[in-house]
Amino acid sequence: MASGRQAAVAAAALLLAGVVAVAYVSRGDAGQRDELLSPLQVGRYAVRAERQSSDYDSKAERQIAFATDNDNAATAERELAAKEESRARDSAYLAADIKSRIDKILEAGRDQVNQATKLKAKAGRLQEMAAELLGKAKNEKETAASLKAKYYKTMDDYGKAVSKIDKATQKAQSILDQMNAQSLVLAQLATQYGVDTQHGKDPNAAAAKAIKAQLIQAQKDLGKITAQKAKADEDTSVARKLADQYQPMIIDAEKAKRGSDFHFQEFAHLTHQADELQNRADALLARADTIDGLIQSTQGTLSGKRKQFEHYKNRAQTEMAISLQAEDKEALLRKQAREARYKAAELSDKARRLRALAQKGVNNVMEAAVAPSA
Repeated sequence: MASGRQAAVAAAALLLAGVVAVAYVSRGDAGQRDELLSPLQVGRYAVRAERQSSDYDSKAERQIAFATDNDNAATAERELAAKEESRARDSAYLAADIKSRIDKILEAGRDQVNQATKLKAKAGRLQEMAAELLGKAKNEKETAASLKAKYYKTMDDYGKAVSKIDKATQKAQSILDQMNAQSLVLAQLATQYGVDTQHGKDPNAAAAKAIKAQLIQAQKDLGKITAQKAKADEDTSVARKLADQYQPMIIDAEKAKRGSDFHFQEFAHLTHQADELQNRADALLARADTIDGLIQSTQGTLSGKRKQFEHYKNRAQTEMAISLQAEDKEALLRKQAREARYKAAELSDKARRLRALAQKGVNNVMEAAVAPSA
């Protein structure tokens, strides 16, 4: 049909192309005139309009085909959604049946589980009591260790004080020995000096002068040693006073040691009680383990049923998701089909209006060509 219209318009254009006259229409002001299109130009425009109209028609047909394909695809998606929804219901029914069986298995094993739980709870309380006793025992042990450390530290400090006393005493004795030796030297020099001076009769004797110098030096050395003796005696006195000060501390240290022994005994006693409680707890846990062994077979069955339940549940969810997705896709395809039909209608309307406009131009040229001849 479109090709027939195109041929008619082309024939009219060729007919009009034979007309040589060109029409002018005066606009009436300022001597200006608009030149009308020649028949040849109108024919060319008519051909172009027909081509454009045909293009619009082709596009409209493609839109109609696209809409039809989308409708068919939407119908297929609707069928898929219904099929998957039915399968989802079947899977949900199977999952519900498995869930009911799981509930029965759980109910059957609940008594054994409760009994085992009670035994474990009692064992847990005993373990808590044992842990509390061990905590107290730890405190006793730490107290004993602290007191013993205090005792050893005090005795160590006292030993250092005694060492200072011994050292000061030894130093004083050494100085005393030096004094005695120096006094002996001094006495020997004095005796020799008396001999050389003939007991004061010849103080200027040559030998006496040398001895006198030695005697003076020996007196100086003795003075230095005597000064050291005073310092050593003072150090010894200070050390002895320090040792006296440590006596009450030693008494306290001995008391702390006895306290340490007492706390250690308490530690041993509490540890023994905690061990007894732990043994009782272990016995209860052993009974609970026996009951757990009876439950294991039930748990194996329960595990299998749970896997089946998860399988059917997941399958139902997947199938329902596919169904919903298919419904969404169907809605989208329907929408696209409607839009395509609407667009096709717009294109057809454009083609119709374009052809009408071209036909109007042809009619105007025909009228203009007829008017001069009249």
